[in-house]
Amino acid sequence: MFRIDEANRVIVSIHQPHFLPWIGYFNKVLQSDAFVWLNYVQYRKNYFQNRTKVKNINEEPLWLTLPVHAKHDMAINQVVIADPRWRIRVCKTIEQCYQKTPYFAECWTALSTEIMQAPDNLDEVNYQTFLVLLRLLNGSHVQVSRVEEIPVTSTDPTERLVEICTYLGASQYIAGRGGHNYLRLEEFKKAKIDVIWQEFEPSKVVYPQLGSTFIPGLSIIDCIFNLGPAKARELIQSAWAPQP
Repeated sequence: MFRIDEANRVIVSIHQPHFLPWIGYFNKVLQSDAFVWLNYVQYRKNYFQNRTKVKNINEEPLWLTLPVHAKHDMAINQVVIADPRWRIRVCKTIEQCYQKTPYFAECWTALSTEIMQAPDNLDEVNYQTFLVLLRLLNGSHVQVSRVEEIPVTSTDPTERLVEICTYLGASQYIAGRGGHNYLRLEEFKKAKIDVIWQEFEPSKVVYPQLGSTFIPGLSIIDCIFNLGPAKARELIQSAWAPQP
């Protein structure tokens, strides 16, 4: 369990689990000192928690989806993947889409090994593959915690985030655009935590992809397989555009 001493204030970001997230997800994570995996909130159907976009061999966006058993009020960490052959199907699809990219051979073994060893719990799949991707991007400076490791008492969305940030000794919290719809900034101000708004436009992040057509907003694996981990990290960090 990671906790920062009060003398060493940190930048904290918090996010729900996504399946093989897009570049913007890691844009936030890599700017953080501490990242919290918020996995006990409600599962959202047809969202990025169980699917991601990749580029197929026809140069078209393709949804790579994990079919799940989930009730409408179920927490993300309770969701189970429905297809017993999902590991083979996911690996086969990724291989078909990316085996000809420059850095596929270098990066695929670590990710495919984790996928093939993963349990059927959606949260575990997302978490373990996220850690592999973060290691590939040299994100060792980011201390990752699951939210259940942190003593949180409030169920109010804003108060919960403030509690997490306070426990980790945060002086700054990175918020995504969605936070404009519900965050009560006065609660952060009371806790002496500055809110930094992440501004990230996928259409502004252009890099060489396999084929002649560039498709924005794909999974981070597209960027890693095409650019390699080092250049992918540089691109992700260059797109950092925080708004106070």
